Amino acid sequence: MLPYRLKSIILSILLMGLGHFISSQEIRVVDNKGTTTIVRNTSVTSGTVAPTSTILNDIWFNTSESEHQTVNIWNGSSWQEITFTGTPGSIFFAASDGTPEQENDQFFWDETNNRLGVGTASPTESIDVNGRLRVRTLDQAANNDLLLKADFNGVLHSSKVNYGGRWTNTNTSTNLNVNDTQVPIFGTADYVDDGTSLYEVSGNTLIVKEAGRYDIRANIAMIGIDDSILNSNEFDTNVNIRIAINGTAVGSWGASGIIRFVNGHNHSSVHSNEILELDANDVISILSYRDANSGSVLMDGSGNSSFIINKLR
Repeated sequence: MLPYRLKSIILSILLMGLGHFISSQEIRVVDNKGTTTIVRNTSVTSGTVAPTSTILNDIWFNTSESEHQTVNIWNGSSWQEITFTGTPGSIFFAASDGTPEQENDQFFWDETNNRLGVGTASPTESIDVNGRLRVRTLDQAANNDLLLKADFNGVLHSSKVNYGGRWTNTNTSTNLNVNDTQVPIFGTADYVDDGTSLYEVSGNTLIVKEAGRYDIRANIAMIGIDDSILNSNEFDTNVNIRIAINGTAVGSWGASGIIRFVNGHNHSSVHSNEILELDANDVISILSYRDANSGSVLMDGSGNSSFIINKLR
């Protein structure tokens, strides 16, 4: 039989050597009395299925849920999840001492509706900020960038402020010297912002699709047709215009001096400009009126008369 001291040295050498490569949690060693003994060490594992053959204080990283990986410890009879819990919806952050902290009423995630609340635990939009908002740096706007506006509740929307359109006439045959004539001004569109989402031409009218305040301008260049050989009453003709909403004339008159047909005086122009509050689907037209003698007064040349509209708010 080996001496006691020699047994101890052999056991120490065996343990030192095994310590570099043992990967299991159970090994067999010979103690100082020559007895074979089972030594078990705690282990750390990771996976989607809980380990078996566990001992007290084994640790398992449960990766079965990609959005909720947990750390579990074997308490001797079952796996106990090691979890730092908080108020539902809280977003944890590192406090001044580096430990996790929560302020539910100031930083909140609504998991049901996928909403983030800053300064509120009851967000009503995707991002709900209860307080002042600051953006320190912005890129230069492009020509086609949208404007933003806030509604009564502070919710941001894309805005069509400064969206407008311009049309010029192609009609040069309609006699404007007849009361309540719709001036055929919508011939050619020079530009129409947002396609037909805000403005839509229908015959001699323009439909506004969104309620708001609009700047409306009409410029009508006219020429009188001298038929005095056939009818002397056609001297001294004149046409006025007014902007009409849904067929009803509103605002000021656009007027000018009479066309006398003397010394080549057969041209004139009328202009009207109004800023009006409109409802969605209001219909705009320009109405002309005879203000003097009868006779034919036409728009002077294609593209010489214009209609301009711009959304102010």
